[in-house]
Amino acid sequence: MKEKRIKFTCPLDCFDICTMVALVKDDRITKIEGDKDHPFTQGFICKKGKKHLERLYHPKRILNPKKKVNGKWIDISFEEALDEIAEKLVKIKEKYGPSAVLHFYDSGYGGISKTVDKMFFNYYGGATVHTGSLCWGAGIEAQKIDFGGNKGHAPEDLLNSKTIIIWGRNPADTNIHLMKYLTEAKKRGVYIYLIDPIRTNTARIVSKHVSIKPSTDGALALGMANYIINEGLLDEDFIKNYVKGYDEYKEYVQRFTLDYVEEVTGIHRNEIKELAESYAKNKPSSIIIGYGIQRYKNGGNNIRAIDALGAITGNIGVNGGGVNYSNKLIGDYIQGEVAKSDKYAVNRRTYSKAKLAQFIMNADNPPIKCLFITKSNPLVQVPNINATIKAFEKVDFKVVIDMFMTDTAKAADLVLPATSILEEDDFIYSSMFSPYLNYSKQVIQPINDIIGEYEIFRTLAKKVGLKEYPDIDREEFFRRELRPIMEEFDISYEYLKENPFTIKNRDIPWKDKEFDTPSGKYELYSEIAKEKGLSPIPVFIHEKKTEDEYNIRVITPHHRDSLHSQHFAFKEGKPIAYINERTLKKNNLDVTRAATIKTKYGKLTVNLETSENIGDDIIMIYEGWWHKNGSVNLLTPDEISDIGEQAVYYECFCSIKNI
Repeated sequence: MKEKRIKFTCPLDCFDICTMVALVKDDRITKIEGDKDHPFTQGFICKKGKKHLERLYHPKRILNPKKKVNGKWIDISFEEALDEIAEKLVKIKEKYGPSAVLHFYDSGYGGISKTVDKMFFNYYGGATVHTGSLCWGAGIEAQKIDFGGNKGHAPEDLLNSKTIIIWGRNPADTNIHLMKYLTEAKKRGVYIYLIDPIRTNTARIVSKHVSIKPSTDGALALGMANYIINEGLLDEDFIKNYVKGYDEYKEYVQRFTLDYVEEVTGIHRNEIKELAESYAKNKPSSIIIGYGIQRYKNGGNNIRAIDALGAITGNIGVNGGGVNYSNKLIGDYIQGEVAKSDKYAVNRRTYSKAKLAQFIMNADNPPIKCLFITKSNPLVQVPNINATIKAFEKVDFKVVIDMFMTDTAKAADLVLPATSILEEDDFIYSSMFSPYLNYSKQVIQPINDIIGEYEIFRTLAKKVGLKEYPDIDREEFFRRELRPIMEEFDISYEYLKENPFTIKNRDIPWKDKEFDTPSGKYELYSEIAKEKGLSPIPVFIHEKKTEDEYNIRVITPHHRDSLHSQHFAFKEGKPIAYINERTLKKNNLDVTRAATIKTKYGKLTVNLETSENIGDDIIMIYEGWWHKNGSVNLLTPDEISDIGEQAVYYECFCSIKNI
């Protein structure tokens, strides 16, 4: 049989959303490569994307529904599995109400088709679901306060900048298609700063790396603002016409002198001045914000303080400017059947996502009687895993849908296999960076006749008796979800299937200087924040360690070769803790021996490796390791940030000793 080439799109929770080509012969995929015809990703893909082939045919992939009987797994049919789930859901709803079911989901798969999990539980009457975020919630809410929404500049607009600040982001490892624009910008003479407590791989292409003490980013931004204001480097017209609350903000930032900010951040005063002058004078200037700087208790205010730099210098609404954190452009138009179902969730109950364990343990009226987990692996990814394991043990019935027997799946009572992106068609988009909506074509039939999530929930809806649930095929579901795009831009469904779609000729965000805030202006002073009990202006919350026993901060960034825990499933060995020589000696550690890291929440055995890329009094461990190796979230606190109910993974302090 002649080899076929079929295009599909990577559904991972990634900035880039790469389109790829699967080579198929005799109904088996032999290779995956990049799609050179895609206008954005242009054939360049990472290791994570190529791993879809390995995961598809992996011998440890789950191919049948599994039920735990007397502590052992047995294979059952889909009919048996769905009958049992439906029976449990009906009984729980009748006795306790729909909010006795907790639906935990995240972004393990980015396609539209698998958002029907939310739709199902809306029609069920409204399960218990999370608010807040494990990933980016503090920054999202902070920018909503400041701008009224979340918009980012097109990547190519960086070529119009004269100064770029990459603040707490590592695109070299996590956003490879941004690197093309950064590299080209530097060739054109753009000066690029990287602000990060770790000298990441991105430092190799920037003009200057500025090492900062963790959690002090807000102080640096306010110190830069102090210098900009006092040196008269403002855009007074922009402030006068388009900014609310400048006087209150100006009064507050006066305390952030160069001496004070140098002491707090560990950055020399001359570097602070240089950053401020370059950003304010050498315009237009762009800031690219990462997720690390909002994973602290002061994370939301860190983002607000950085946003403010754009406002006071007039680097908002101009080519080559912007404070770029996310880009929800495409997502604003995905408003079909799932959005319509929201009105049926009349008994929805919520909790802060980072506090999953605390909520389950304390939930009453009703207690949590069922955990239904989709597109996620919470027993690896949520903070304070030890407490979460105990919380899971309290719940009577647990269902997980996944391709592999994750640590979360192992804790379940019933596991349903998930389809791969290669086994079904879908539409994929991101709210982070890529401006494209991509159609992903089904490459092969599902192995072992696995039923995908779309049909799982469609069938469950019938068995549970959800009469309002739309009993439509997947194709019709896609048409309804995408109808707002088709109507707004006068394009057909067939066009969307044949062409990567982006909103062409879109304006620079906030170009018209009309912000989606109550005042219609950029809000340095926010009444909405005040009403929520937050500071109305961006402030710096100086968190200090209080326990001498735990004197080293643990930072847990994403690994280049894995999306959270998805590619650590079959990795061997212990996690590596990276530490610099000064911190090593200060704590009397021998790098040739394994060590135990201990926090208030748990402990972890690691191997040590020295790296001068790591700041003082910091240990860096990549997140994503499974329990068999030792998960970093055995160490992390289940607390939330000042804004946005964000998990504060980086508020993790430890002691460390050799074994």
